[in-house]
Amino acid sequence: MKLLTSNTKIEKSTTAFPDYEATILQMLPGKGVCVNYKDCLSDCLAFTGFAKIFGSVNKSRKAKKDYFLKDYENFMIQLIKEVKNQEKRANKKGKRAVIRLNGFTDIDWSKCIKRYGDLNIFQLFPSVIFYDYSADYNKVQTNRQANYHLTFSYKGNNMDECINLLKIGVNIAVIDTPENRDTWFNKMPAIQGDAHDFRFLDSDASIVWLSFKK
Repeated sequence: MKLLTSNTKIEKSTTAFPDYEATILQMLPGKGVCVNYKDCLSDCLAFTGFAKIFGSVNKSRKAKKDYFLKDYENFMIQLIKEVKNQEKRANKKGKRAVIRLNGFTDIDWSKCIKRYGDLNIFQLFPSVIFYDYSADYNKVQTNRQANYHLTFSYKGNNMDECINLLKIGVNIAVIDTPENRDTWFNKMPAIQGDAHDFRFLDSDASIVWLSFKK
């Protein structure tokens, strides 16, 4: 079972920015891999698109999640091997490796340390660009990984957290609905997030508008 794969958004991003070699880790969201998962599980993008049509899509995502939760050490060994191989492929092509580890999850990968001299995955691969969306306020606020870019997700009940993070330059991802447009978000610098998924290229302290997907 391969952990790092691609999707249409990643492919769209590498087409727009061909200097990057990108992959994504997509696991089924829920308990053990997401923060406050009960608040957003029903609206999660993991259950839209191809996942609504092909049952095998989320079956594969569930298998990866079970692997992570039940055999963490071997999961990390395989993940690190795949990251290393991707970095080698990118270097041969004269490109930069880019990886999104939380396709539909919200794991704090900086704490996933084992058997590598207390180095986390970001420290093991300082030349790889990692990025994610996250609803974990503490993780985003305290992120100190130079090669890990985080965009905070507005969930409708975390406005104060959004305000605090914008003040320190963190971008906020907001679903583009009439209700959300009718807020002060609409007065902030705006980024059209559907154009590509490479959030690490965005200007700071901006609102990343994302279309609602069914």
